[in-house]
This record gives sequence, C-alpha cells and structure tokens, in this order.
Amino acid sequence: MKVFSTQHRVQFYETDLMGIVHHSNYLRFYEEARVQWANEKGLIVFDRKASAFHFAVLETFVRHVKPSYFGDLLVCEVQSKIEGVRLIFQYRLTCPARKNEIISVGKTVHVPLNEDLKLVRPTQSMKNIMEKELWTEIWL
Repeated sequence: MKVFSTQHRVQFYETDLMGIVHHSNYLRFYEEARVQWANEKGLIVFDRKASAFHFAVLETFVRHVKPSYFGDLLVCEVQSKIEGVRLIFQYRLTCPARKNEIISVGKTVHVPLNEDLKLVRPTQSMKNIMEKELWTEIWL
C-alpha cells in the first residue's frame, strides 16, 4: 500500500517579501492534502459542505526544515490513524526538484463532531477506513 500524496505549486501570494513561503501557509498545504485524502476515502464530499464539519481540529504542529519558494512544486504525503475518538494525521512536504528535500513535517489531531458541533464517536465506516490506512513511520 502506498502513502497518499498530493501536489501543490507554490503561488506568489503564498510568499513573503523575501520570496520564501510564509510559515502560515504550511498548515493550509496540509489541510489541502487532508481534505483531498478524505474526499478520496469518501469521508468528505465536496458538494456537501456539511460533511467538512465532521473533522474539528484539536491540535496542530509544524516543523519547518527547509524553505520553499515561489514556483516550487511540493508533494505532501499524508498518513493517518485513529486512536479512540482522535483522528491523527502526519504530513511530510517535499520538493522533488531538490532531490525530494524535506521542506516540513507536521501533525494535526482531529475529533469528529455532529451537526450540532458536539463530540461524537467515529462511525464504524470511518473506523474501517482509518484502520486500513498505512502508518509506516513517525515522521516527526
């Protein structure tokens, strides 16, 4: 089984005056990858906005390893697991043009909420999906 990954081309507006990606954007890159992962797994449906409320962010962490720049094509790998009611995602952002140099690594922890924004247990289908996911290593 292969780790899920997405690509992101760094846009000019994501950089600071030095041409380096602003640190605040890395969580956005991770979210983009996580949402694509969830959509591919059927956990979030793009044309059903309410489905996005099922993952509330509990914790975030980003380790900045190397800078990235305007025009860089970045690859964001995502791995996920479930622990009780927590959905844990780890991310590794690399730049293939620089020999897959690691740009950043991160982690987010989420909990499922219902439409009333109350904590709920993950559904059995969510557990089934998460338990099949590849968790090959701890990237942090």
